Amino acid sequence: MTPTERDYRQQEAFHRLTDVLRCKWTVAVLDALGQGINRPGQILRALPGLTTKVLYERVHKLERYGLVVRRAYPELPPRVEYELTERGQQLIELIRQMRAFAQAWVDEVAEDASFTEK
Repeated sequence: MTPTERDYRQQEAFHRLTDVLRCKWTVAVLDALGQGINRPGQILRALPGLTTKVLYERVHKLERYGLVVRRAYPELPPRVEYELTERGQQLIELIRQMRAFAQAWVDEVAEDASFTEK
């Protein structure tokens, strides 16, 4: 069976998704945006350890992937805000489900004191 154009597009979309999900800072930035934190300074304060350089790399990637939109306001000093797109909002829902899954897992492990990683 020969792969179709749709197969290639689906594979490319999956690679973009895994690229986003495997980077802790990209997921953290998305999560911050999902909580309404939308200015670069706010994001940096909300995520200790995140550098300005890494923040801008991540938001530019999210823009290229169509998950975030950048809004620049012609003010002095200049003001920039980031906003999730509809697709970005959908991804936030997935991230929230993953967080709930992880919390349930942690709770389960805490209840089962015999759990050990091998």
